[in-house]
Amino acid sequence: MTISRRVTALAASFLPLLFAPAFADSDVLWKIVHEKCVVQTAPCLSVNEAEHYAVLKDLRGVAQVLLIPTDKITGMESPALLDPSTHNFLADAWAERADVNARLPRPVPRDGLSLAINALRARTQNQLHIHIDCLSADARAILKADADKIGADWAPLPDTIAGHKFSAIRVKGETLGDFNPVLALAKTLKDPAKEMGDHNLVVAGANFADGPGFIVLTDIATLGMGGEDVQDHSCAIMH
Repeated sequence: MTISRRVTALAASFLPLLFAPAFADSDVLWKIVHEKCVVQTAPCLSVNEAEHYAVLKDLRGVAQVLLIPTDKITGMESPALLDPSTHNFLADAWAERADVNARLPRPVPRDGLSLAINALRARTQNQLHIHIDCLSADARAILKADADKIGADWAPLPDTIAGHKFSAIRVKGETLGDFNPVLALAKTLKDPAKEMGDHNLVVAGANFADGPGFIVLTDIATLGMGGEDVQDHSCAIMH
């Protein structure tokens, strides 16, 4: 069997799992990464052994990919994310944006790309996964309009996005570098070990008046309303 056919067959073997009802198996992503990708890469696009993550094309959307740790980390509530020695997976996710761009007619503009983690009550899988995809047109327009109103301290975003009333901070730089949005959020909470799982977390690329950077958004999730709501898996902004 050729490599391409083998990859296709492996991916197809997981289609029933990924298209099954959300309640059917909340460990599908973990099984794909742990049982397949770390062994032979496929059906993942790549596996970074040094930084303990894999990149998988999501079946939804034209370009959406997921960054998934290869260690068992359930989600925002995981104690591992509060450990400074844990890799900055959001920085890694931004670095893997080429996997999104490769599926589109041209690269997504900086202020059109986003990373999203859904809170515990807004997700279907019990393995941390970061959605890397286009912002919706509405979200992009709002963040562009509000960009230079956002400061270095957490404050309410002036406008609502997809029904979310986010708090936001700005981060300067081409990359996230040593800035870890997860730890930045944890510092604002009285009891991070108990409260982190309630929060959605979004990182959007931005072009500020004084240079490139990021807008980091968070809110306390209501049932079914995740950070992923700011994204458009059809990438309409690219058409």
